[in-house]
Amino acid sequence: MIGIITNNEHEVFQREVIAGVRRYADAKQYQLGIQHDLSNVESFMGVLVIANVLPDDALQTLYHSHKPVSLVSHQVADTPIPCVMPDNIGGISQLVDYLVMKCNRRRIIFIQGDMNQNDGKERTYAFRRQLMRHNFKLDSVPLLRGDFIPSVAANSMREFLATGQQFDAVAAADYLMAIAAMDVLRETNLHVPEEICVVGFGDGAEAAAANLTTVGVDVEEIGYRAARQLIGQIEGLQIRGATLLSTNIVERDSC
Repeated sequence: MIGIITNNEHEVFQREVIAGVRRYADAKQYQLGIQHDLSNVESFMGVLVIANVLPDDALQTLYHSHKPVSLVSHQVADTPIPCVMPDNIGGISQLVDYLVMKCNRRRIIFIQGDMNQNDGKERTYAFRRQLMRHNFKLDSVPLLRGDFIPSVAANSMREFLATGQQFDAVAAADYLMAIAAMDVLRETNLHVPEEICVVGFGDGAEAAAANLTTVGVDVEEIGYRAARQLIGQIEGLQIRGATLLSTNIVERDSC
């Protein structure tokens, strides 16, 4: 049995990661145990940890105990714990280039993810860095709170609209927050994409249904690769470092 440590196995990203883990584990005849902390970790042959559910010191302790461990969307400094991550830097850079160069947008706002998580930090960093490469003045570019929670993103969008500031595009650190922002824009009779372009990171059935332009990454494949890393360690392989999954623009009607 292998353990999956997650803070919410029903949330879209984590649910798809677990589906990918299960697909590989089933093929290798491993069972899954899902929990929210390190209790009973001794009963698992190895542990897969999703995002920042555990602090780095706990992960370092786990690693130094020689328990096979692999991470999803997180890295721990000064340890070679293997991880699988979406290419946050490349994906957000693609979105910014798309908005600036193809859609000719110059007043872009960004809805951030959870800034305590690796994905949230990297995507905000990439957004700001890519704007600098297009000669934007960063002090004039609004960053809205989103926390990877659609309701938080929607509230931030409403608060920003109340300020009366002008903008012509919204980029969000994930596609569910982008959909929430797009719903708010339409509630206030702002036309997407004629007046405001909207894009988000990641892709899924919800993004397709909303006709949202995204930069796509296969989340289930992230889980599949992480399970392969973990079970490889259990079976005696030495696996280290990060595996990045590439992204690509998926054009739809929100731009």
